Amino acid sequence: MSEFEEFDSSAKQPQRDFGDILSHAFNLYKGIIGYAIVVTLLIMAVSYFLSFLTGGWSKMVTMSQSSGYGYNADAYKEMYTSGPVLWWAGSSTLFFILVSPIIIGIIYMMHKKNSGQVLDFSDLFIGFKQNTINIMLYSLIYVIVATISTNLCYLPAVFIMPLFFLGYPVLLFENAGAIEAISRSFNIVKENYGAFLLLNLVAFLISGLGIIACCIGIIVTAFFYYATMYSAYVAYNGVPKQLTHTT
Repeated sequence: MSEFEEFDSSAKQPQRDFGDILSHAFNLYKGIIGYAIVVTLLIMAVSYFLSFLTGGWSKMVTMSQSSGYGYNADAYKEMYTSGPVLWWAGSSTLFFILVSPIIIGIIYMMHKKNSGQVLDFSDLFIGFKQNTINIMLYSLIYVIVATISTNLCYLPAVFIMPLFFLGYPVLLFENAGAIEAISRSFNIVKENYGAFLLLNLVAFLISGLGIIACCIGIIVTAFFYYATMYSAYVAYNGVPKQLTHTT
């Protein structure tokens, strides 16, 4: 188990500034990008397998083509009540929750890079070695909130999801419970809501930017959103110093 305390003065702490946090995240992310690409490819492979197994993706494509252009309420209703689509959505959600400790691994690698430590592929799996149940429970809550707010015409998600932005780093560095991580994130973000609103939106857009490059770029950018969480946490809480690491 890894234990942390504040403050490690040997690592860089970005200013509480939108540009400095993004720059800090980008510079560190470049150092772990190879690991992020491997994980993204593995996750995408499983996701494609689930879509093939459930028939959800092909069903969505068929219904989208038959509904024509523009908004079609009946088509959307049929899509969200279709058996294959529901099975695909359910299996994908369960898969995300089960592999969500990988997010903790990405954040941990960002921390090691920032502290000048040697990276190891096994670092990606630290979330499966400690606080795993709380990480998965937090991810379940995160998915539920994201799904509900996104389905309300997307706009609520823009304002709600920033409140969860620091939850994953709190789970790692403070070994917190799921509810405690939400509370800690809320308390920090609400005091700096404007900054986190912008940071969450821009980090999300950058992560999704890879879709523009024929969907290939998403392999590179997918985990940048979570990497930014580390830099934001460090900016507002200081750089945690690792005390011990045992397996």
